[in-house]
Amino acid sequence: MKNACLTLAVVVVSVLLIGLPASAQTAQQQRSGQTSDPFITRAMQMNQAEIDLGKMAQSKTQNPRVKEYADMMVLDHSQAQEKLRGTSGASQGQVQLSKEQQQLSDKLSRLDGQQFDKEYMAAMVKDHRQAVQIFQKEAGTGSSGTTPRQKPGSAAGANSNDANIAQQMLPTLQKHLSEAEQISRSIGSTANPTR
Repeated sequence: MKNACLTLAVVVVSVLLIGLPASAQTAQQQRSGQTSDPFITRAMQMNQAEIDLGKMAQSKTQNPRVKEYADMMVLDHSQAQEKLRGTSGASQGQVQLSKEQQQLSDKLSRLDGQQFDKEYMAAMVKDHRQAVQIFQKEAGTGSSGTTPRQKPGSAAGANSNDANIAQQMLPTLQKHLSEAEQISRSIGSTANPTR
């Protein structure tokens, strides 16, 4: 009897120890705004970068068009971030930026005036071109952005949910890209920032 209880205790402790790292990793992912879904995690990183850079631009720019654009970035991407958090179940914690996003933030933080405006708007063009491509791919649309199609081998569930989210957010990203291109041209930005 004593051996059976001891064996049972060892089994219970082993199961708990095996499951602990997995649950700790899930909790860590949620605290950092990451999910087990690569598309949602990447979308949340992109949104966080646009929010952070938008806030930086709000405080640095003197150009009314750039300020208006930055205001739009903070508002629209904050709303998108909340939608993604709700979909993924991620916590309200700060989303960790990619190394490239952090480098851009550091670079822009050292700039002022027209130099900041040009680099910021060039980054917005580049980032939104990339985001539009990623969201079009996830939505299963062609370059027109209007024809949904099923991904080969995908089933209902996360992939279809991701596709729906991408389809819903794509028009806003396309609007952001169009406006960024217009502003970038008007202030003489190259729209190809060196990162």
